[in-house]
Amino acid sequence: MDPLSDEGSPPVPHVHPLEIPFVWFGLQLIEYAIVWLLITTFLPEGVPGPIGWALFLVLMIGLTILNYRIRRRFIPR
Repeated sequence: MDPLSDEGSPPVPHVHPLEIPFVWFGLQLIEYAIVWLLITTFLPEGVPGPIGWALFLVLMIGLTILNYRIRRRFIPR
């Protein structure tokens, strides 16, 4: 009897990439870096620091909610 035989074993379920935590958090980190780059590039120099941080925080919360909704919609449960 061959120990590596796949006969009778159940099929391996397909894993969506967003189900892998490393991929999920990696994509979010890349998005956050892009938003940070855009804010630092296009925000005028005269804008006070707390306003830039508040804008960054609001965008991060919005992106996180959007990402969570996308993940919940497209990953079959």
